[in-house]
Amino acid sequence: MWFDNLENKRLWSIFEDISRIPRESGNEEGIRKYLLSWAKDNNLEAKADKTGNVIMKCPATPGLENLPPVALQGHVDMVCVKTKESNHNFDTDPIEVYVDGAFIRAKDTTLGADNGIAVALILDIFSDKSVAHGPLEGIFTVSEETGLYGAFGLEEKDISSRRLINLDSEEEGVFYIGCAGGIDVTSTLPSSWETSVDSAIELRVSNLLGGHSGGEIHKERANALKIMGRLLSCISSYKIASITGGSRRNVIPSSCSAIITVEDVSSVKCIAEELQRELSSEYAISDKDVKVTVVDVDKPTKVLSEEISKKVGSLLYLAPTGVRSMSTSIPGVVETSDNMATIKLDEKQAEIGFSIRSSVESAKAELAKEISTLSKTLGFATSISDGYPAWQPNVKSPFTAQVASLYKELMGKDPIITAIHAGLECGIINQRVPGMDSLSLGPNLFDVHSVNEHVDIKSAEKMAYFVKAMLKDLK
Repeated sequence: MWFDNLENKRLWSIFEDISRIPRESGNEEGIRKYLLSWAKDNNLEAKADKTGNVIMKCPATPGLENLPPVALQGHVDMVCVKTKESNHNFDTDPIEVYVDGAFIRAKDTTLGADNGIAVALILDIFSDKSVAHGPLEGIFTVSEETGLYGAFGLEEKDISSRRLINLDSEEEGVFYIGCAGGIDVTSTLPSSWETSVDSAIELRVSNLLGGHSGGEIHKERANALKIMGRLLSCISSYKIASITGGSRRNVIPSSCSAIITVEDVSSVKCIAEELQRELSSEYAISDKDVKVTVVDVDKPTKVLSEEISKKVGSLLYLAPTGVRSMSTSIPGVVETSDNMATIKLDEKQAEIGFSIRSSVESAKAELAKEISTLSKTLGFATSISDGYPAWQPNVKSPFTAQVASLYKELMGKDPIITAIHAGLECGIINQRVPGMDSLSLGPNLFDVHSVNEHVDIKSAEKMAYFVKAMLKDLK
């Protein structure tokens, strides 16, 4: 197996088991059955709650029963993204994992280390008989990637712990004690179709890095939908036959394509070439491989009216996307952002989806209102989701202080204690289980929510060592 030469074979063997189970958000039955079966095979108590989360109990090492219980938590679902050329079926096919030097990657898909590595770490800890620890709980939540629904469904009666370590962070040595809240805006415009007359071309924006719309929004990567809007804004007259882009609300869109009809194909090709030159300069550092191409295609049978087409193009061009403001209380942390995430067109309507994040509730609501107002001005109807709350940092948490002290003792350096712009389940869990004190940590993960996702092997193994080594000292 690919993990035969790795140090912590048990950890990676479990990760391989998990990777073989389809677990896109909403399709978690397979991983749920695996966890319940795994618990039974290891003589551990486990149950699935009414939301589909799994709660697992690991009794204390003899002599440590009086230590207060600690919960280890991660989500079982993954973002499923694949290359345009891939035939991978996320409903049935296993993730093809392989070692690439110091990293683990997947062939042509997301790896699912976000957050499969947490599941593997918890099961590794629970099955390592050499680890001394007090009572432990494993909390495995569902549908985190599509709205943190599993965390919202947790019930206080099922959880004994009042201290929780979330393992869904992506930077070794960084402890998160707060995160942004989120809300989605959906803008829709009824389709108005007519017979196609002019020549047809396909506009393609591709090769973008994409990535996590919370953890990587500050890296100034290109947004494929925004580039498509910029390209369309330079074309004087066009009609859209089809348009699609983006994959998930929490993924920076890495590609977008549109079939349009125009009177002068050659002028559009010149526009695209000029835009390519501009983008290559603008994104030379942050997204150097961005590509804009125009391809001749057969004339479609029908197209959107020019009025509707221009409204779609205008919203793509005018809507904000990316970082809106930086935190003034925690240096280097994004306060508010939005991700223009998806666009799709069907017989009835065009739909554009936005994901907004902020650690300030009023700023989150205001940006949602701004996008909604712009959309309505262009004739779109809008809906705003209920969203999820920000996790307010507790800088005086004794639990965080204790874990940080143990980290310095065991790892030889102080951790960085901060907040993150990405959404984490801790704030919701703290609400659902009154008195819960949480922090989040994890190994080095890179390019999550994209086909370039990879995990640092040594970092994951060090994280397993640290958590195992400190458990006996958590008083």
